[in-house]
Amino acid sequence: MSHQRRQYQKILRHAEGVTALEFAIVAPVFMLLLFGIVEFALIMMVYNVMEGATASSSRLGKTGYVVGGLTRQQTIINVITDRAGSLINPAQLSVTSKFYKQFDQINDPEPYTDSNSNGTWNTGETYTDINGNGQWDPDMAASGYGSAGDVVVYKVSYPWPISVPIISSLVGTNGIYTITTHAVVKNEPY
Repeated sequence: MSHQRRQYQKILRHAEGVTALEFAIVAPVFMLLLFGIVEFALIMMVYNVMEGATASSSRLGKTGYVVGGLTRQQTIINVITDRAGSLINPAQLSVTSKFYKQFDQINDPEPYTDSNSNGTWNTGETYTDINGNGQWDPDMAASGYGSAGDVVVYKVSYPWPISVPIISSLVGTNGIYTITTHAVVKNEPY
């Protein structure tokens, strides 16, 4: 055997430093996995808290209850913020609501006469303006909390910043994952 080949085999037989080399290869993947698990656990925790807060605030909203001196919107935001605690920044919380007259109207378009039989509403075709905004809409809901007996769909959103740069490039938009929860309730007679 040649001298170079013997030297090469001698180097391959030495096990010193192999553990450090293996750790250097595995550690970044392990750390990414660990940070990813923590990040997604936080997102799921905030989602669950927001889901409970949305359900709680929608139950309060269906009664028409308003804290003295506050709007109905602010009363609902306060309930969500109280439930979520320090997990969220209340200034970034978005609460929207729309109402329907009955459950089977949710996400339905306003009724129209399809005079050209193409299956979609076209300008000039007659329609029934259910929400009273003066135009045909693909969703017949009106914005707001409705009145007694109306069905209200609450949507609560929160922009969660992803901390780990590699994960933020894979999930969300510009490092933000939007956590969104919904609740549907029928207002009580108040």
